[in-house]
Amino acid sequence: MSDSNSAKTTPGYLEIIVITILIVVGAIWGYDQFLAQKVLTFDLKGYLREQTALIKAGEMTEEQFKSNLDRTEAILNAEAEKSRHVILLKDVVVRNGNEISPK
Repeated sequence: MSDSNSAKTTPGYLEIIVITILIVVGAIWGYDQFLAQKVLTFDLKGYLREQTALIKAGEMTEEQFKSNLDRTEAILNAEAEKSRHVILLKDVVVRNGNEISPK
């Protein structure tokens, strides 16, 4: 009894390498998209400096200033609600942080 008709085929080295690369790239992409924390920055000093300059120049009232602070707080809270986002002051982050703009 010869099994010459039912030859088993297995993937070659090239197929194994391609499959392994696809699995690793998919795992890295999934980790980055769904698990890794993202660092966001906010320039609080610059924002407050800009707002106080507008008040001193008479281009904004205190009520508008308070409204802008409330709006900025809402923006920061909305970003903080996202479970993977960490918000740091711009002064603390040296590089590679995405900046949140309150405008």
